[in-house]
Amino acid sequence: MESKRPRPPISPTSSPPLAPSQDESKVLDDDNLLREIIVRLAFPTDLVRAALVSKRWLGHASDPAFLRRFRKLHPLRPLGFYIATTSGGTTAPRFVQMLPQPQELAAVCRRASFELDSFIWDCSNGSVIVISQQGGNGLTSRVYSPLFPSRSMPVVPELPPLDHVTPANYTFEKLLFREGDDSGLPYLWLLMQSIEHGYTVHVYMLQGGVWSKHTSATTEFPYLPSEPKPLLIDNKIYMAAALSRQSIVLVDNTRCRAAILRGILVVDLKDSSFFTIQLPEGVEFLDSDVLLAKADDDSGVYLIQLKDLKLRIWLHSSSTSNWSLVDTICLSEMFAALRMADHTVGGEHTVVRMKEAGDNAEFIFLEMGRSILYLDIKCRELRKVSDLTAHDQFSVHIYPFMMVWPPTFPAPKDAAARSASDKGAIKEE
Repeated sequence: MESKRPRPPISPTSSPPLAPSQDESKVLDDDNLLREIIVRLAFPTDLVRAALVSKRWLGHASDPAFLRRFRKLHPLRPLGFYIATTSGGTTAPRFVQMLPQPQELAAVCRRASFELDSFIWDCSNGSVIVISQQGGNGLTSRVYSPLFPSRSMPVVPELPPLDHVTPANYTFEKLLFREGDDSGLPYLWLLMQSIEHGYTVHVYMLQGGVWSKHTSATTEFPYLPSEPKPLLIDNKIYMAAALSRQSIVLVDNTRCRAAILRGILVVDLKDSSFFTIQLPEGVEFLDSDVLLAKADDDSGVYLIQLKDLKLRIWLHSSSTSNWSLVDTICLSEMFAALRMADHTVGGEHTVVRMKEAGDNAEFIFLEMGRSILYLDIKCRELRKVSDLTAHDQFSVHIYPFMMVWPPTFPAPKDAAARSASDKGAIKEE
């Protein structure tokens, strides 16, 4: 009879955590060294995991000064973008994921649900404002969180009736979000009304689920760009403005009337006033040649100009009120190399338009012929990220989708509970 082989000893289901060595304790007990370790983590999701270790780690990871430093070392990149177009009517936007993605961000995208069946109004900080038809009750705006698809979709309250705004004098409206607000709802509702020789801006603030009139102000600037893209920066709203319209000749020798931008219009929410920031000396643009981008620490506003395939980036400092040219990029060689690698990209005479810019002027999306391009300004990398289809006609809108910043950290009690469960592996604070 064959003898049975002895079974190996059964290891316990969970080994007791190892106590930290003396050297490890010295590092983990030193706040300066600990911050240097945490700041080298690559993604916001890593910060959330670090915050779960203990209250002390949570304090370091969520400190505003630390977050500003982390943001500068690790620029946020879009997970993807929505393309919304009009072709004889409104069509549901489609989402294009940025590829390739680091493993950590690819896992985030796999857990998300980006598909929309409604018209997109705006996209900001991990939230998408969608507009849908609700039976016979008209249009309803809701906030959808693609990274948390099981969450309910809060309704954006409607504005009160506006007797002074009519289809004849209505110009545009924009929802503005406040960074760090985890409600997902917009903070301000900006509505522009044209008047004789200028505009009146109406600003409403969402308080207690109701829009309340915050301020109104009037400016004598006669023109605004065709697609104003206001920015909310430290209780001020910035938008490019023009003093004149001129007849210009385009690359294809056609003529059009275009606004010549000669300033940045600023609405100061504190004292309900307008003021103007003059552009750098000798600089003026067509409205399609310029984008604004906010500085990450609210220290100013970036002005991005594309002219003759050359990108120029200025920063206007809010502390000194001066302009400084911070970057210049020649795109002609980048476009030539891209066309050699991908012959579907437009030719050298194809019109290039800037569509959207990231905070800190870190990236821009470009439309070139039937292609959507992505330029990583910091890394000097240009690549095609999508083709426009036969249904993508007339106006093309790009909505970059970013991860939530700053991250949503656990409550201190959650970190304490996690710390208690890990006691022995990492010393309890």
